[in-house]
Amino acid sequence: MLISESEDAQRSQIKSLMRELELAKEENALMEMIARHANDGLLIQDIYATIEWSNPSYARITGYSTEELRGHKPQEFLLPPENQISKQDIEAFKYDIASDILDSFEVVRNVRKNGEFFWNQLSFAVVEYEDGRDPKVIVISRDVTEQIEREEKLKLAKQETQFRAEHDMLTGLPNRMKLNGFLSEALQNANTTDGEVGILHVDLDRFKAVNDMLGHAAGDAVLVHAADVMKAIMRPDDMVCRFGGDEFIIVCLGVSGFSYLENVAKQIISDLKKPFVWGDQKILFGSSIGIALSSEGHRDQEKLIRHADVALYEVKNNGRDGLLSYTRQVGDMVSRRTELSTSLSRAISDDQLGVVLQPQFDLSTRKVVGFESLIRWHHPQKGLLAPADFFEVAERNGRMEDIDAIAIKSALDALSHFHDVGFPSMRVSINVSAQMLNSPAYVDRLKWEADKRNLNPENIVIEVLETILIQSSDDTASRAIRALSAAGFGVELDDFGTGYSGLANLARLDIQGVKIDRSLVQDAHENHTSQVILEAVITLCRDLSLNVIAEGVECREQAEFLQGIGGSVIQGYGVARPMSLNNAVRWLRNTDMNAILTTSEESEKPELAMTAYV
Repeated sequence: MLISESEDAQRSQIKSLMRELELAKEENALMEMIARHANDGLLIQDIYATIEWSNPSYARITGYSTEELRGHKPQEFLLPPENQISKQDIEAFKYDIASDILDSFEVVRNVRKNGEFFWNQLSFAVVEYEDGRDPKVIVISRDVTEQIEREEKLKLAKQETQFRAEHDMLTGLPNRMKLNGFLSEALQNANTTDGEVGILHVDLDRFKAVNDMLGHAAGDAVLVHAADVMKAIMRPDDMVCRFGGDEFIIVCLGVSGFSYLENVAKQIISDLKKPFVWGDQKILFGSSIGIALSSEGHRDQEKLIRHADVALYEVKNNGRDGLLSYTRQVGDMVSRRTELSTSLSRAISDDQLGVVLQPQFDLSTRKVVGFESLIRWHHPQKGLLAPADFFEVAERNGRMEDIDAIAIKSALDALSHFHDVGFPSMRVSINVSAQMLNSPAYVDRLKWEADKRNLNPENIVIEVLETILIQSSDDTASRAIRALSAAGFGVELDDFGTGYSGLANLARLDIQGVKIDRSLVQDAHENHTSQVILEAVITLCRDLSLNVIAEGVECREQAEFLQGIGGSVIQGYGVARPMSLNNAVRWLRNTDMNAILTTSEESEKPELAMTAYV
């Protein structure tokens, strides 16, 4: 009975062991199947990284057979040239089981047996034994080359997109978007100790002419060349930015004053003036530069750029090819001009502009032969403003033709009034701007205004500055003068004798007279050179049957000298200051013309009998 129970227990134990063995075989077979068919490479290494076993996928990934791998360390053949380590270091390698490095992923650049590089993602697991044997390290290897390359392409694409968003594709310079971030950070970091932020606003001169004459390809080449020139001059930490069109902005860091910025600007202007060779063309252009500098308490980005732009605008409107630093004085001047500009538009619409009249006196007949009409602005706050106070603003705003139109109407109204109140032979002189003289409708408009008032063109004289003739390179002004003369109007050259091409103009233009500039008249009675020039001019004009008016006459000696050399008609404060129409009529009626040259007993130096009517 006991023997039978013992045998049954033994048979039961054997059956149990057999079942466990079968299960173990099945598990081993399953594990072997998984290991052999897994996509990832599997390694079993000892603690010194020596490979004891590897699966087929690892052989496929590395290109080395299982036999070539067994008994070696991966560092012996998988490291690329730039990561090679010494044989001694390989032999000394040992996993630090206590560290957490084995708990993380690692992506390394390896090389296959055929020399092809690949990216290898490694993860680790440690198998420890209770009997004290050294642990084993299981390594899972995955070829992530395709993923890494895809991510790299995506990264490059993002970088390219970002670069395109922040850079000008023609010149490669940063654009406005990049400038905004750079300048904002620079201003935040600026301080009076390490220096402030400077701005150079560069505009290329004659760039439009290059585009128009040589084409846009030449213009693009000029922009690239200009960008290269500026980058070569600037320091590495500064930024050269293409602001748009042919404009560039340069941000200079750590600047202590305008001196450095102005020296840089001079260098840029000088280098950009040098001829630029494009194909078989030699291209010449220049640059204008406005400069601004931040300061403590004034580090607003938009304001800094605006200040540089204001300075640039001043340079461009004063002949270009130069530089200007924005200072408080420049800002005040621009503010006054802006205010004046706004007021001028209102003044034109509100009839605040009109003329004053200055008599032209004939010394030989003791009669007033005419009046020069002079435009004035009756400003509500500033009082009576002369052309010098607002003509520049008018020219900038394109309002000169409007002002000329007012001057014509006011002058012709005055002439008509003179005739109506008993001065039928009186004439009036009207100044004309280049803009109006070059207008195709100018002569017809003048004729229409004269006809409307039943005025004879012979009593109307148009005064033309010699500078207008010089600036009119296409002969437009000369054609206008011929048309005026043909219509019966008188034409006189104003400010004659101040240079330019005076005598040549007498020969080629259809004019009736000249007005000698005050600079020759003012010291005529005591300067021998002026006397010789005046006598020559008056003699020449008399021989050419041209009228002569000497302006700026202030004293009796000047008048007597002019009369002595044949000049008779004078104009200036010595006769009378400019006056309103009503005062001019009273002056004509109440002034003793024979007493205009009378010597004053109260004055040591005799003066003309000056009369002023406000």
